[in-house]
Amino acid sequence: MSRIKKLWAFLRTPEVYWRFFSLLLAIIFWLLATGDGTLGETERTITLGVQVQNLPPDLFLVDPPEDVRVGIRGLAPLVNRSEGSITASIDLAGAVEGTETYSVAVESPLGIRVVSVTPQWVSVYTEDVAEAVFPVTLALLGIDKTRTMMGIRPSPAVITVRGPRSILEQVDHVVAYLGMDLGINLETTFPVQALDAQGRSLNGLEMDPPAIRILEVVENGEE
Repeated sequence: MSRIKKLWAFLRTPEVYWRFFSLLLAIIFWLLATGDGTLGETERTITLGVQVQNLPPDLFLVDPPEDVRVGIRGLAPLVNRSEGSITASIDLAGAVEGTETYSVAVESPLGIRVVSVTPQWVSVYTEDVAEAVFPVTLALLGIDKTRTMMGIRPSPAVITVRGPRSILEQVDHVVAYLGMDLGINLETTFPVQALDAQGRSLNGLEMDPPAIRILEVVENGEE
């Protein structure tokens, strides 16, 4: 009890009292400045992208969830400063292939209340992950056509393509575009692309490895 009395007596000393009073005024002025001149509560609606959490490794997210509109409420200074720290997410732990609907969870910092989430439920479409092996085709671009390009081999000669089954089934061939003087630098790597039968690039696929080198260049029939 004596310690409490001593602490109270210490806080009531003019020097300490006025320091606390000045600090309180500084906090009030800061809140007013960041809250557009008001300390009252305000409500605001923000748009958030929905993060996908715990997606099983054997599934691929084909159609991501739509954005949601979140109504938040709190003191004006806190609302003004907290928008970037509010997140929306769905938990796909235990998900199976197909279209499923999940509840959106919104996390907000202390002092901010979530008053609405629209829509509260979102749908996503997932597919099983598949993989296949394809040979690498070399496409020569920007190279002097008067030169006979012989003996060019990709390294590695085949790569593994991995992704959602519906996209993988569209792969017709895998190509690496070479746009350099092949006799100068054989250490350059060239990215590979998966193309469909019409020569269109397919997205949403993983390449292993993602790039190749070239080996054994023979120019003009001479090794």
